Order: sequence, then structure tokens, then C-alpha cells
Amino acid sequence: MGLRVGVAGTGRLGRAHVRVLRSLPAVDRVACFDADRERARAVADEFGVTAFDSLPALLDAVDAVVVVTTTSAHAEVALSAIAAGKDVFVEKPITSTLSDGEAVVRAAREAGRILQVGHIERFNGAIQAVLPRVGTPLFIEVHRLAPFTIRGADVSVVMDLMIHDLDLLGVLVGERPTDVRAKGAAIITAEPDIVNARLEYGGGCVANVTASRVTAAPMRKVRVFSEAGYFSIDLLAGVATHYQKGPRLTEQLEALRGGASLGLADMVRVEQLRGDGVEPLVKELAAFCNALDARSTPPVTGEDGLEAMRLATTVLERVGTARV
Repeated sequence: MGLRVGVAGTGRLGRAHVRVLRSLPAVDRVACFDADRERARAVADEFGVTAFDSLPALLDAVDAVVVVTTTSAHAEVALSAIAAGKDVFVEKPITSTLSDGEAVVRAAREAGRILQVGHIERFNGAIQAVLPRVGTPLFIEVHRLAPFTIRGADVSVVMDLMIHDLDLLGVLVGERPTDVRAKGAAIITAEPDIVNARLEYGGGCVANVTASRVTAAPMRKVRVFSEAGYFSIDLLAGVATHYQKGPRLTEQLEALRGGASLGLADMVRVEQLRGDGVEPLVKELAAFCNALDARSTPPVTGEDGLEAMRLATTVLERVGTARV
């Protein structure tokens, strides 16, 4: 018998989770719940799943729960699911406060339940194509810019958007930063809506990260400079470009000194990198289902989610009072 998975929260992201879960071969039954009953029923009708009128009713009907509520409700829903003996996937950030996140991780560990956190960029095809090649990063620059939406506005832009990239930095660099500096401003909400952070690592890498939710056009780009070359990663498009020394660079530089006319494309080898083309959310939820089936550690653990949240909390502490 396949898995029975419930989705708590059927907003834009919750609807996407229902859509993907409905398509996974490992999932036999999908159900959903939302405090807005009409919205839950509309999503259920669209994808042919069951809508429940209460969280307890949903928990009674499933083996695992995907928590896609507002961030402020993550802890309550996740703890209720764990108490009911269910495995849990919770969207990032794991909770709205670090203490709540620690409580969720502790509860899952004590109950022997699987807990995965939704840091979806780890499943982005461009990131997965770059990771085997990148080596040791020397400098990383990240821009995650988005127009303002009410979704996620119950937390700062650091917890809503930048936390994606703080998690990615851990994957790319492989260590915690030794120094964090940050500045930010509150433009629309009472929390910082645009933040820039500079992170320095013991191994010598420096990362400059900017997140904004007051930008007209979306952008999600990561630029990595390493001994393996320069990687330009477009997370929105799911593609990357690798620039590295050409095989005849020394000879060509000598030719330039002798007056030859050569362009950058003549001296640098440029390679386009792409992932497998599979939607990141499909890979992410399939990984969760695989962990459930094998009773194994998921690829993004509760501790991973906590680590990203600890770093996000440090960034916010460095920002201090956001300036309008």
C-alpha cells in the first residue's frame, strides 16, 4: 500500500504541494486542510483529493503531513502532527522562532518521526549541476530579489527569502561563518524588507548576500568564484554557466602582448550546465517519500533547517533596528 500524505495549508505553495504529491507513484492518497475551508475544497476539487474541515481529521487520515501554513503556524501544526505519530515535511523557515524550531526538532527526535525541511534550492538543477565542479569557493555573491507579496510578510525578508541562500552557503562552503555583518531597511512592513549581509569563513571564503521583497522584477542569481573558475547560476531558469581558463591561455596572452586581437571568448572556455530538468518540488517531495519508505534520514533534516535559521537569526541581530 502506498503512502497517505496530507497537506496543511492550501495557499499558492500548498496548492503546488498537492499537485506534485498527486503525481508521485509512491503516494496512494492525498488529502488537505486549510483554515479557509472554501480554499481547501477548491484545491481538493481541482486535483481530485479529499479536503478535511479540521487538522485532527486530516491527521487521522494520513501517514505524513506536509506543513505549508503561514510561518507563524508551522510549530503548532508540526508539533500536533508529531504528537499524532505522523512524519512531517515543513516548509522553510522551519518555524518563526528559533526556540520553536528546536522544540519541533526535539519532538521529532524523541518520537522517532522523520522530519524534513523545505529548502528547495538544494534540489534546483543548476545547483546540483554545479556542486560536483565548484571545489572550494573563494567568493560568493547572491541576489534574491522579488516583488512584495503578502505571503511570507509575517516574518522578515531574511526568514522569508534570504534563508534559502544561507542554507545554500552551508552546502557550497561546507562550514559556518566566523563573522557576520548586515544592514537592512523596513520599507513596507515593520520587519526588514531589504537586507545585505557579508559573511566571512575560516577557510577564507567571503559571501555577499542581498535579499529584497521590494523589487519590481524577480532575480535569483548566485555567482561563485573558486579555483575551478567562475560559476554564474540562475536559480530561476535552473541553468548555470561555468567560465574557466582555456587550454591555450598562456600562449594566447603572449599573442596579445605581441599585438594579436583576441576576445574573451577566445581565451576562456565557457560551458553551459543544466540539471535533469525535473521540477525541484518534484525531486524534493520524492526525496521525502523515499525517506518515509526506507525510514531513512531525509536529505534536508530538521537540524539543517535549524542551522539555516540560526544563521538567519544572527543576520537579523546584526541588522538591529531596520531603518525606514
